[in-house]
Formats: sequence, C-alpha cells, structure tokens
Amino acid sequence: MATVAFQQASRIFDSSRPPAVNRVSLEIADGEFLVLVGPSGSGKSTAMRMLAGLEPVDEGAILIDGKDVTEMRARDHDVAMVFQSYALYPNMTARQNMAFALENLKLPKDEIARKVESAARMLELEPLLDKKPSAMSGGQRQRVAMGRSIVRDPKVWCMDEPLSNLDAKLRVSTRAQIAALQRELGVTTVYVTHDQTEAMTMGDRVAVLEDGVLQQVDEPTHMYENPGNTFVAEFIGSPSITLLEGVRVDRGRALLGEGHTLDLGMPAQFAAKLDGDSVIAGVRPENWEIVSRQSTDREDQCVPLQVEIIENLGAEAYAYCTALMTPDSTVSMRQKRIAVRLDSAKDAQIGDTLWVRPRVGACVFFDPSSEINLRYL
Repeated sequence: MATVAFQQASRIFDSSRPPAVNRVSLEIADGEFLVLVGPSGSGKSTAMRMLAGLEPVDEGAILIDGKDVTEMRARDHDVAMVFQSYALYPNMTARQNMAFALENLKLPKDEIARKVESAARMLELEPLLDKKPSAMSGGQRQRVAMGRSIVRDPKVWCMDEPLSNLDAKLRVSTRAQIAALQRELGVTTVYVTHDQTEAMTMGDRVAVLEDGVLQQVDEPTHMYENPGNTFVAEFIGSPSITLLEGVRVDRGRALLGEGHTLDLGMPAQFAAKLDGDSVIAGVRPENWEIVSRQSTDREDQCVPLQVEIIENLGAEAYAYCTALMTPDSTVSMRQKRIAVRLDSAKDAQIGDTLWVRPRVGACVFFDPSSEINLRYL
C-alpha cells in the first residue's frame, strides 16, 4: 500500500489554452478511497492518468509512497488500472486475462495460479474462469478487469469510470462490491467518475475538479452540508441545490420572503465578511418547508412556487417549480426550476402554487463576489 501526493501538478496540452490539470495539490492517505469527480472536461481522468504514468506531468510533481515518480516510466509506478472499456483480450479466457501481466513478470506458474484463484474467489468469478469475454455480461467483464488488477497486488489502484457501461441495477450492486473489496484489500484507490451519487456513496473523501482546478476535497457528508463554493454546491447533490441571489442583509440578518421579513438564520459573524448588503443563500430540496398550498393570500414570510413537474421515486417525491416572485423583488433564482422534496407525491399537483420557506438554520451562505462559502472566508 502507499500514500500519493500531487504537488502543484499540471498537464498542459496546448500552451495557448488553460492547462487540462492546473496546479493540483492533493494528499491521499495510505489505504484511502478517494473519488475524483467533476463534469466532462474537468481534468479528472487526466489527473488519474498522470498518476498512472500514462500522461506526462508538465509542471510540479507526483509522489507515490514518498518517491517522486514524475519522470518514471508507467510500468515503474506500480499502479493498476481498471478502464471504462474493460480492455480485456477477446481471444483469452478470464483466467488468461487475469494471469497475463503476471506471466510477463515471469512469476512461477503455481504462484500465478494461486493469485488468480484467490482473486476469482473474492470476485465470485470461479464459474467464468474458462470463458472468453464474448460469453460474459458487462458486469462480469468488469469483475474480470478488476481481478486482473487485484492479482498484481499494486501500490495504487486507479479506476476510470468503471461502471458507466453498466445498467442502473448492476451499477448499484457493483458499486457496493467495489467499495467492500477496497476495504478488504486496503489498497490506496483513486476512482474517477462524473456521477456524484457514486462519489457520495463510495469515497472516504471526494475531490471536485472544474476546468482542471481543484475546488474542494472533503468527506462526502461534510461537503454536501458545507460546499466550498457555489460550483460544488450545485454539482454535489441530486436534485440540485437552489441558489437565491440578491437576498437582502439588514443589521446582520439575511431576509427573504415576499415581505423580506423571514430571517434565514445567517450566523452573525458572516455579515462582517460581506462587502455589500446582499448574500447568496443555498437551499437543498429537503430544506424547503411547505407552509400552504393553493393559498389565495400572500404569505409574507414565504416564496410562491408554481409546480411544473412532479417526480415520484416511490420512497420519495420531488416537485420541480418556477418562482412567482413579485416584480419589485430583489431576489432571483439561479436555477430555471426549484426542487422541493415532498412528503408524498399527493402533496402537490401540477399547476399548484406552493408557499414555501427555507428551514431556519439549514441554508448555506455564499459571498456574492467570490461565490465562496462564507464559512471558509
């Protein structure tokens, strides 16, 4: 097992454009499961390929177990890769695919057989060892690809969106299997995904990238509750957070509602960090409180929303709404639709007007200029 350190590491494909990975500094502990997450083109796969030695490091350095591997060949990094496309040899059986790298290392045949059998038991692959990839399902192929990495006993395990080709049900079960396997083996793991659900459920810590820049590294629950900036707030969480811009700050209080009288419970010390008299407030779908439905009377301490879509997921339901703000309101919604979690899908109908308010103390507050969480300023 090993520690990993990115030290101001950059990858520059075109000097006339911003770096694909821009001065990333990141420490990964021995045995940690770290998830790199971000939208397409954010640099997450490139960062992982730099760690594996498949991409050069143009600036900075990468250390594995304290040893600088920046200029070393990929084969000397002792990193095992699991690719999105499985990358199995179609003319070989599962057993041969798993043994191939060990045979290249000239290991004794009995040792190779022992390692392959052990990995197969771990991944429940014994019935498939003599089958070729064409006779396997997508999930089985992915397990063979994982087994091929396990037998190598690497210092670091890298996974590049390994579940993206699987159907939804298989993705959930394989996700749990990978997490359990990593805990059992204790291998330092870097897992790349664009799926924030995978990031939240699998990683010890999550690292969020945008345009090659590291935005935040934190434990999943803490990141969800205390996102570092508005980008992380919007990216982490499904349905997405609602960002209320132009929320008035008066005498240290963030005020909302039709009459701007609802105190959102912003900590007093946050007001001193603001240059102006407004703040961005973030509200998660579960933190909206429905005060009334189809009311004809104005609710001064509430925001009126018109229900456009109801998403019934069985165990929970969400209403997707547009805000019915008055023309003189200073507050605007960054998102086109606002998600509100319902106690039941029957709690609302399409076309209803919901009068809602954020639960006091449940909002996240951001500086309007830098869009950084005021907790971190």
